[in-house]
Amino acid sequence: MKIRTYILLIIYVLIFGATQSALLANPASKVTLSMEEEQQFLYYFYEAQRLIQDKQIEPAWELVQFCYALNPSDATINNYMGVFLDAFDRQAEAIPYFQRAFELQPNEYWYQYCLYLLQSKDKKQEKLAIRHLEQVAKSNPKDENVHTMLQKAYIHMGDYKAALQLQNQLDTIMGYNAMSAMQRYRLNAMMKNNKQAIYEVERYLEEDPDNMQFQVFRAQLYEETQQPPAKMAVAYEALLRFEPRNLMIMNNLAWALCMSGGDLDRAEQLSRTTIMSAPTNPVYLDTYAWIMYTKGDYENAYFYIQRAMENATEETKKEIIEHHKAIVKKLKL
Repeated sequence: MKIRTYILLIIYVLIFGATQSALLANPASKVTLSMEEEQQFLYYFYEAQRLIQDKQIEPAWELVQFCYALNPSDATINNYMGVFLDAFDRQAEAIPYFQRAFELQPNEYWYQYCLYLLQSKDKKQEKLAIRHLEQVAKSNPKDENVHTMLQKAYIHMGDYKAALQLQNQLDTIMGYNAMSAMQRYRLNAMMKNNKQAIYEVERYLEEDPDNMQFQVFRAQLYEETQQPPAKMAVAYEALLRFEPRNLMIMNNLAWALCMSGGDLDRAEQLSRTTIMSAPTNPVYLDTYAWIMYTKGDYENAYFYIQRAMENATEETKKEIIEHHKAIVKKLKL
């Protein structure tokens, strides 16, 4: 017996082991079984669980099949049949059992069946999974797991609006936190709703300003949406607290300060640090040249823009050439 099979089954038994009420919750089982048969059914079912925990998979499988023969209308035993077959890599055989378990007790046994439908790569099956999940979620408004899976299904199908609306329900269950804020940010970003994505990031940073990941999100969003330099300066100043030796952050902050009319002396200090650490980086050289230009020191600006021109790449030369022209014009060369 493969190790994977044992691991899957033991985890299932330990985490999802059925209770007696779940085993006999289906009315059909009460009709078809006598008291003696019910007792026999329960005895062999729990013995199968014990055997699994004792790593005796084959005997456990035999008992599960026997339980199914005793009562094929029991949701729990149908689910266990599916679990065993899935662990044996017999997925096609497992699906009907998961489906039957779901049909008998949808609020208990929705996960495996809906997961298979979502993984089928068949649009009709995927839509069916969503309908089932919506049904279960409606019946279980406080169940975090089913709402989370439904949200993932919406995202999988590209229905970001529905996924975002569902986040409101998830927040009533788990509360507003970093995961909630991240999901709201990502969903809005996927819908190209950049204004709302920025709002969600800024909203969370008001609660947790020391969250570096959200500080990075904010800076990235500001760059992508070309926010005013003053806002960029605030974003990069906050990031620099977490990475005080990061040359790219220093450069970007220096540039934002320069372009926003901020503290040019601080901008010069930051930019000088970058070119001393990376003297051939054309972007850093260009930034320092433009700070000198903005301060009216055109000779130094020309010296550094020349160095930037010498080291320019295809990706950087366009802006560097523009700055070179402006500096040359001021010097009347």
